[in-house]
Amino acid sequence: MQRISKPDLVDFLRISDHRRWLCPRIRYASIRSKPELLADLRRHFGEKLVGHVLTFVPRNPRLRLPEIRYDLKKKEFLFDGKFVDVPKRSREKVRVSFRGPVTMTF
Repeated sequence: MQRISKPDLVDFLRISDHRRWLCPRIRYASIRSKPELLADLRRHFGEKLVGHVLTFVPRNPRLRLPEIRYDLKKKEFLFDGKFVDVPKRSREKVRVSFRGPVTMTF
């Protein structure tokens, strides 16, 4: 995991926070150092390097996560074998949807 850039790590943590993959949450503020982020990630994931592809192995087998890989040559994430533009996806606005009638009072 050391070979992944800090911006890519922060974008990955931002996505995992939006999708609520990890509990407790990992704070991904820019003021945190890369070693701190890696230490937090290693609490949740093991790592397996095959060639130039790093696979994130969840330490908790009950977590419902996609297969998460990082291609070190192309510098991109793969979720379930499909390329995901992590920087773009992590900065998308969160969509809010309501099911059924909603009453709001101010």
